[in-house]
Amino acid sequence: MVKKLFTYIFIYTLLVGCDIQDPISSNDICESNCYLEIGAPSLQIDNNGYYHMEWLDGYQQTFSTLDANTGSNQIRKVYWGSESGIEYGGDFVSCVNPASYTNKGTAHTVVGVWEEMVGDTILIYAGYYDHCSNEHKDVIGIIVDNEI
Repeated sequence: MVKKLFTYIFIYTLLVGCDIQDPISSNDICESNCYLEIGAPSLQIDNNGYYHMEWLDGYQQTFSTLDANTGSNQIRKVYWGSESGIEYGGDFVSCVNPASYTNKGTAHTVVGVWEEMVGDTILIYAGYYDHCSNEHKDVIGIIVDNEI
């Protein structure tokens, strides 16, 4: 269900940008040098490529920021998603904010985990379409630790 929702969000998104290799006309092939790389600069990464987030005892949630580098100098809307979250008031609440915009090629968002997620590996997805309708997406894994 989340995967379908993620796909539908991208279908309805029209973004303009990325560096164009050649001027586009009706006879030219659209080219783009855009990409997407997600990172978590404030978290430690292990040898297997998973980030580690330390749960803070005594709090309702623990937060960290995530970055998405697009390779585009133009403003981009980046969509974020995760299948991890909690049910609150009968609704699913994701552990990651669903969208952000780039500034100088980088978008930022916040991931917030709850105590129920300690010991879990959370997958965070991000993506966007460039001006050539190429879909760019990436995923990272975050392990929620409680070492204290």
